[in-house]
Parts: sequence; C-alpha cells; structure tokens
Amino acid sequence: MARRTADELADTPLSLVYIAGNLAYAEAAERRLTDMGIDYVLTLEPFTTVSFMGGEYMGLFVYVPTAQQRFCREMLELHGLTDTVDLEWSGLSGSPHGT
Repeated sequence: MARRTADELADTPLSLVYIAGNLAYAEAAERRLTDMGIDYVLTLEPFTTVSFMGGEYMGLFVYVPTAQQRFCREMLELHGLTDTVDLEWSGLSGSPHGT
C-alpha cells in the first residue's frame, strides 16, 4: 500500500487528512503513511493562510480512505505533522475524485 492515483481509488470514499506547505513536510507525510501501510492520493492545490502575511499558496493535499482518516490524522500528529484536517472539515474542500 502506498501512493495511488485518484483513478485507482475511484470506488473508495476519500477525505482530506493533511496539507503539506513544503517539500519536507510532504515527504514526511508520504513516508509516514507508507510506513503505516495506508493507501493515499496526493494533489497539488491552492490554499489560503490565516496569518499576518496571509495569501494564497500551493500545497500538497493528502487524501486517505475516509474510514482511516481519524487514525491517519492522529498518527501524523503523533509524528509532528500537525497541519492535519479534521474529518468534519475535510469534506468541504472537495476530493480528488472531482465530486
């Protein structure tokens, strides 16, 4: 199990679990999910920040099967990857399936 395309997981409901703002965080999230044996989908998408500087940036959005979202979020946070997304919020941003 590892990185998949959205087409490969077309029959699996996916939820956003993590947004990586740079390459180091993206690689760390990929490594952690791969080590955990989780299938995941990556997409490059714009996001806005709520900070002093604000602005729109590109980030790597990490989607996992919805049934594993909570577990994945907790494991990513446990390993210092704190830009996770709550299950309740993850459905608001769309999905790599285009729905």
